[in-house]
Amino acid sequence: MKKKTCNKPSLKLNLLFNLEKKLHKRRPEQCLFIAVVLQALLDASKPELKDEEYEITYERERARAWFFASVGVTCSDFLTVCDHAGVDSSDTRVFAHQLLKSHQKTRVRRKINLILRKDLPLKMW
Repeated sequence: MKKKTCNKPSLKLNLLFNLEKKLHKRRPEQCLFIAVVLQALLDASKPELKDEEYEITYERERARAWFFASVGVTCSDFLTVCDHAGVDSSDTRVFAHQLLKSHQKTRVRRKINLILRKDLPLKMW
């Protein structure tokens, strides 16, 4: 019997690993921009619920637009944040696109949350 294969592409987690490594270097300004990228990935990939509030839907769509805008201020902001985070904007867009199409969203969201929590100083808790 043949095993069923999924048509969705495998999600390459290189971007997350690179962001996590950069966070360990402890350059505060770079950490801030990395956190912006990671939070936007969380916002964009938040699961859609049947009866969710309008604000949640709105924020999810804004995060998705931030990744995929090709002109205007939103695009400029995205490029600036990626530059300050030390990540390639094209790779980040590809990763965001793959994440949104992936069957691994829950796993990746869990990893992003772990990365963000792990890097907070203990005194913030």
